[in-house]
Amino acid sequence: MPYPLLLSPGRIGTMRLKNRFVMPPMVRDYADKNGLVTKRYVDHIAAIAKGGVGMMILEASFISKEARGFPNQLGIQSDKTIPGLKRLAKAAHAGGAKIGVQIYHAGRQTHAAVIGTRPIGPSAIADPVTAEVPRVMTEADIKRAVRAYAAAATRCVKAGMDFVEIHGAHGYLITQFLSPFSNKRKDKYGGTSDKRLRFLQEVYMAVRKAVGPAYPIIVRLSGDELVGAKGIRLADAKRAARWLERAGANALHISAGNYASYAQGLMIMPMAIPDGPLLTLAAGVKKAVDIPVIAVGKIRTPQMAERALKTKQADYIAIGRMLLADPTYPNKVKTGKLNEVNPCIACNQGCITRLFAGQDVWCTVNPTCGREAMFAKKKGKKRRVLVIGGGPAGLSAAKTAALRGHTVTLFERRAKLGGQVIAAASLPYRADWRTFLDALIRDVKRLGVTIRTKSDFCAHCVKKDEFDAAIVAIGSMAVTPNIPGANLPHVILARDLVDGSAKAEGRVVIVGGGCMGGRVAEALAMKGHHVTVIEQEDAIATDAPVDDRILLLGRLAKRKVKILTKTRVMDIGEQSVTVRGTKGRATIPADTVVLCLGSIPNRGIVAELKPLVKRIRTVGDARKPRRVTEAVLEGALAALEI
Repeated sequence: MPYPLLLSPGRIGTMRLKNRFVMPPMVRDYADKNGLVTKRYVDHIAAIAKGGVGMMILEASFISKEARGFPNQLGIQSDKTIPGLKRLAKAAHAGGAKIGVQIYHAGRQTHAAVIGTRPIGPSAIADPVTAEVPRVMTEADIKRAVRAYAAAATRCVKAGMDFVEIHGAHGYLITQFLSPFSNKRKDKYGGTSDKRLRFLQEVYMAVRKAVGPAYPIIVRLSGDELVGAKGIRLADAKRAARWLERAGANALHISAGNYASYAQGLMIMPMAIPDGPLLTLAAGVKKAVDIPVIAVGKIRTPQMAERALKTKQADYIAIGRMLLADPTYPNKVKTGKLNEVNPCIACNQGCITRLFAGQDVWCTVNPTCGREAMFAKKKGKKRRVLVIGGGPAGLSAAKTAALRGHTVTLFERRAKLGGQVIAAASLPYRADWRTFLDALIRDVKRLGVTIRTKSDFCAHCVKKDEFDAAIVAIGSMAVTPNIPGANLPHVILARDLVDGSAKAEGRVVIVGGGCMGGRVAEALAMKGHHVTVIEQEDAIATDAPVDDRILLLGRLAKRKVKILTKTRVMDIGEQSVTVRGTKGRATIPADTVVLCLGSIPNRGIVAELKPLVKRIRTVGDARKPRRVTEAVLEGALAALEI
């Protein structure tokens, strides 16, 4: 067994676990508007449980109406939630996993629009992100919240859950009391570290009384709030951990950050952050206590997980996004099938970015996430499927069609499969796109898809009725602006620059400051070019996930990339670009001008196909240019529908 510790059984209090894999709490917005469990949620949890994870912690579940943080978040605020929670427990147990609920109160980290009233908190200090000043909690409010935590824990027991986790991390209500960053009280709940600890103590003791001495209680803590001396640091987390151990807590779950520090990329790590950045925090807490510690944070390989266990940095390993990408990951580790894993690439497009936009969680690399029942439906008649285009949408369509037993032929006009993802993977801090692409190509080849590269599809490529269905995934083309001088030889497209078919010389002006423009600017600056980005809106890279964007902007500043927003290009000369901005007209020296102004769909093939194929679907950028997440999903759904 290559990972003896990771795959070994464990114990948390009275609870026995089959391995050291943990599904951490991840809000998905799969519940209904009242926070009740839906069939979609049950199907999703059942799929993950069957995949071999040892323990599952259900998402942060609001304990009262004003505790809610997201529109369709799971709730445990009333006895009406118990029947649905029982269904989740049954689904997890059927897969051999233990399951519990994380009980939480958002405190100030929510919005009045979500809870229907003004948020509450320990002090009248607005969270820097939600920006709503909370109503200061009275002692009566505090007692009411403590009772709500206890009542929620009682519902866990009644629902057949194996344990309960108290959410004391990420800047939510308990953290707000623990931290001088958010707690400026002068009463018995603030002013000193001992007094700031009181709320957590009261919550824990009330929960313990509610569930009894033998029922496992886990507490999640931020090992560091990442806001400097103003907030919780590791020493503070250790202090809380020691008290919890003395009080009888059965395990600790160590994360980091709050909403104010989220953009640092250390709460839900994007591609640019190396793997396992929070292991040192888990290790620090583990040195302070003897009860089990759960580590979390972009631990994507069994090698890293095994090493963390072997070096006693942690006792259990939480692998959240990996289970969205591939719910069977633990079983594949156990059976030695790592070459079949569908890898999480930490793109954050389908999961946390959608959640923070008030949408349900998807997974970029796994279109079945949250659609388990849809993709498990009975296979229909075997068909001959034509896929035109070998980018992410086409590859996803080909993979799904092949998985459903169809005979698939894929045409790609270029020599290599991958479309724009090839170029994206070549940019700084974006290598995980190559991992995603390699996995897709591996899968379509393993599934027997016939691949014809260097094949620009046209009407004479196939015969009438040779195929039963066609999926068009021919992508998009770059927008070329109607700007004087845009046709000069030193004006190139960002796509051509990134894929190597064009080259930049000297001083570079990038016209268009979307995510792609910002990343191209970084790549050029790293090669020593003097780079200026021109953007007519008031900010750049706004289409990137928030943490990715802030990290990118920081790197651009260090590279001294000049960014001109609210600025429009008027004309392009042989060695300069004339712009109009907030300060009027200006001339910027430019040896190379890079156009990065978005895309428009490629058209035309559908008309050729209509006389040849009865069923035709258009997907991805060929339908409408968007993110990879939408392209992958549309390709898969099209294959499902044929």
